[in-house]
Amino acid sequence: MTNVGMFEEIDLSHKFRKLKKENKKLKEENEKDKKTIDILITDNDIKDYEIKILKEKIKELKEK
Repeated sequence: MTNVGMFEEIDLSHKFRKLKKENKKLKEENEKDKKTIDILITDNDIKDYEIKILKEKIKELKEK
């Protein structure tokens, strides 16, 4: 193997490790984003329920 080949192999090894770390970081961020989305969906569902209840109360009050 020539010196150039060795340097290329070392360079590729460093690039591979860097990409592997970046991939791990992106996966972690993705998991955090999924949790955030789940929280927002839950909050939205709660607000929708609250709106429904308030509409029902308004309807009841109008009927009285």
